[in-house]
Amino acid sequence: MSTNSQDQEIDLGQIGTGIKNLLNGIINSFFDFIFFVKKKLVIIGGLFVLGIVLGFFLDKDLSYNQEISVIPNFGSNDYLYTKTAFLQSRLKENDAAFFKSIGVKNHQKISNIKAEAINGVFSFIGSNEQNFELLKLMAEDGNLTEIIKDDLTSKNYYSHNITVATSEKINQKEIIDPILKYYQENTFYQKQQVIHQENIDEKIKFNDSLVNQIDGLIVKLSDAKSSSNVTISENSSITTLINKKDELIKESQNLKLNKGEYEQIIKVINVSLNNLNTKGFNNKMKLLLPFLFVFLYFVAFTFNNLYKKQLARIKG
Repeated sequence: MSTNSQDQEIDLGQIGTGIKNLLNGIINSFFDFIFFVKKKLVIIGGLFVLGIVLGFFLDKDLSYNQEISVIPNFGSNDYLYTKTAFLQSRLKENDAAFFKSIGVKNHQKISNIKAEAINGVFSFIGSNEQNFELLKLMAEDGNLTEIIKDDLTSKNYYSHNITVATSEKINQKEIIDPILKYYQENTFYQKQQVIHQENIDEKIKFNDSLVNQIDGLIVKLSDAKSSSNVTISENSSITTLINKKDELIKESQNLKLNKGEYEQIIKVINVSLNNLNTKGFNNKMKLLLPFLFVFLYFVAFTFNNLYKKQLARIKG
């Protein structure tokens, strides 16, 4: 028993000594750092100021994003992405003749064009029962979050965003309007647009005709109801007709909304111009460079000391 007690005392003593040494090491390191900064204050301060000055200089090269929210109509989702990819390819080729042909002035201001879906998985599911079943089936074989973000799925979302990155502020008429007009130039979808518009007009006209007929029937049944010979069946018929009338009116209202969307192949919802690009390191160099320069100086100084110690060890 006495041997075990002595061993435990030795272990506790070693642990206490280790903790004390660790704390002393942390304190020593902290003050070593303070004294080092004090000794090298001029160099560190100079690097910090240099980083700020250089950062301000680099941040002068601002870039802007032109954000365009759109709805692809008539199943033109793939068409939207194909057109966008083609515009990007012409941009990489610096095809001045092409951009001039579609009416874009100063295409040199454009640095990038891309399209991406605005996350609308719930509207995607709700718009069609087949979409829900398809997503459900795909989720059985993979991660649902990844499937929702997958290009194959997201391309079929209701709304999308076209981003045109530019090197400076622009005017909508010189760049954005010609690009949007270019999206509308497709013979197949132009014919689809005409057919859909005509179908909507015919359906609204048909619904209005049915509503008028229902109004006439309701009047006749109401007149019959005023007499003493009213049956339960007639009361039920009036309620059914009123419900049907409401359904037809709501359907016509939705069709009129659709008609507004069908005014363009790629319906433009909103255009937001000259949004300062702050993603990544854009417009942040004056904050990053000072700390980066100081950090690199610390790394170089530490490496130099280690190198000298190892060199002395080898010579010794």
